[in-house]
Amino acid sequence: MVELLGRHKRIFLISGITICIVAIVLTINPSVGPTILENGVSRIITPMQSATSTSIDWVRGYFSAIGDNRQLVYNNRALQQEIDALRLENFRLQLAGEENAMLTALLDMNQRYGHLTVMGARVIAQNPNPWQRRFTLDRGTNDDIANNMAVLGDGGLIGVIRRVNPTSSHFVTVTDSEFSAAVMNLRTGDIGMVRGDIELMQQGLVRMDHIEAAAQIMPGDEIVTSTHSSIFPPGILLGTVVSIYPNPDGHTRHAIVRPAANLHNIEVVSIVTEIFGDATATRDGHVFVTED
Repeated sequence: MVELLGRHKRIFLISGITICIVAIVLTINPSVGPTILENGVSRIITPMQSATSTSIDWVRGYFSAIGDNRQLVYNNRALQQEIDALRLENFRLQLAGEENAMLTALLDMNQRYGHLTVMGARVIAQNPNPWQRRFTLDRGTNDDIANNMAVLGDGGLIGVIRRVNPTSSHFVTVTDSEFSAAVMNLRTGDIGMVRGDIELMQQGLVRMDHIEAAAQIMPGDEIVTSTHSSIFPPGILLGTVVSIYPNPDGHTRHAIVRPAANLHNIEVVSIVTEIFGDATATRDGHVFVTED
């Protein structure tokens, strides 16, 4: 090592002198030195600073975006929960309003037929057969419900009980092909027979037969159960006449009647618990109800 220093002593000496001269020059004329250094350093440092600053800004923006996104997700979930809660409450209010409307209609109907003894019942099942209109109620023999009792809806007669179990009963509506009832025109007193018709069932209509040609029936007349029926209480509204047609025999006519009761959304009904005839009869001369 000593030999190496001695061998290159002159080189080290010259290098040291050169460095000192450069330092003196830079000290004496700083306008030259800094410019040279600044130019050299700026070419190296400035791009690095720019890149570093850009990277820092990107990282800061990235994490800031993540934080903002998480906050948005949280806010969105909170808003969605509020919306779901409002929808549920609205649905409950809607159901309550519909049920209240049904109960009000039944109350009005019960007041209209206040002379009859009735019992409320709920529909618990419906026959899926589109060619039949039959429902199951939550009342049975345990509630003193019997065969051939009239079933009232929110507008009038809706059907008749046709089979009874201890805890449930089944009824057919006025549009079912197995339903028939002796009726009369409330305005004129003209009598006839309402029957369910398979073709008219799909339109929610029934047929009224055996109308005398001289009868003064017209569209808009109200049709009610007749005093001639030994099953249905007399005077219960069944429907309104839509149209009248002559029969080929020339002596009678038939009418198309729209039932007064709502047959599309049957949920609550009233059962007339009085028997106006033989509860075990399958045919009483006016109403035919099949037995299983």
